[in-house]
Amino acid sequence: MATSPLLMLLLLVAAAAAAAGDEASLSPSNAAAPTAPVLVGGRTEIRDVGGNKAVQSLGRFAVAEHNRRLRHGGSGGPADPVPVKLAFARVVEAQKQVVSGVAYYLKVAARDPRGAAAAGDRVFDAVVVVKAWLKSKELVSFTPAASTK
Repeated sequence: MATSPLLMLLLLVAAAAAAAGDEASLSPSNAAAPTAPVLVGGRTEIRDVGGNKAVQSLGRFAVAEHNRRLRHGGSGGPADPVPVKLAFARVVEAQKQVVSGVAYYLKVAARDPRGAAAAGDRVFDAVVVVKAWLKSKELVSFTPAASTK
């Protein structure tokens, strides 16, 4: 089946419009803020993650889903890079990438609630894919962040 160039153009415009709509819902309501050019298929930084409720919600989802998988035996075995339940603290950094949906690359601070208070927060890399048209979120990966020291 041959695909017409017009159909491909319409699909590209629809995808760009959907991505623009997703970005508007994850940005604080500051319409005057300048935006950086978006590279199609590339990752873009999400600014002000501390004040972005949608991004913080995605981080909370990532930790909750990690904990759910541990409870239900979906992971937590010897091959699991994070075999303990965690308590969400905050998202400290975030990027997004338009794929089949929108992939969010999050740096999530969390702690082992059983650990000593002095242990503090640990940082984890989480990837969450959101498909708004299906009303779905999926935790793709959850691993300890590489040390930046």
